[in-house]
Amino acid sequence: MDVTWRAPRFDAGGKEVANARFVQVVLNGRVVQDDVEVATPTGNDWKNPDHPTGPLLFQADHGPVAFRNLRVRPLESRVP
Repeated sequence: MDVTWRAPRFDAGGKEVANARFVQVVLNGRVVQDDVEVATPTGNDWKNPDHPTGPLLFQADHGPVAFRNLRVRPLESRVP
């Protein structure tokens, strides 16, 4: 699985100006999400406000799932 994620964006005053996005999610070589906006936090956190940074959580409590060899790295900012 290869996930490219963009966190929600906030202005200098702390107001959210852009929702989070799954830029692209590839699973077993197939694109399964492409430019999907995420309007609220997911899972049990959906009713809480978004944050520009924070923990990365994987929900895997609905069946047999295992994760291994996780690597997380920030993408370099791309300014047009």
